[in-house]
Amino acid sequence: MTRIKQTLIAAFVAALMFVAAPVGAQAAGKPAHGCPAGFDLGALTADQILALPRSQAAIKDGVVSEAGIRAGVAGVDKNGTGRVCVQLSNGLLTSNRPNGQYLINLVDDNSSVR
Repeated sequence: MTRIKQTLIAAFVAALMFVAAPVGAQAAGKPAHGCPAGFDLGALTADQILALPRSQAAIKDGVVSEAGIRAGVAGVDKNGTGRVCVQLSNGLLTSNRPNGQYLINLVDDNSSVR
């Protein structure tokens, strides 16, 4: 076998391995990622978020309704898992918004629906 043929075969095998590796990873199923770093409460449902002390205080003080919280969670839940990642905000320490003491940060949990 000539040196050129050996080089071409080696390049073909390397290219095949490069292309086949992602296919093998995809065959393992859909990715299931969790919450980003800093989202200390993890992935919660709307009912669990409603039970948080900050949510309860905001409802009690008339800042938001239960329906408003549920709508907010649904708006963030882009993948339809029914869960979003929750992080307690530092409230008025980091926000000059009115009612900052009630704030929680929500992002989608990036989990795949199986």
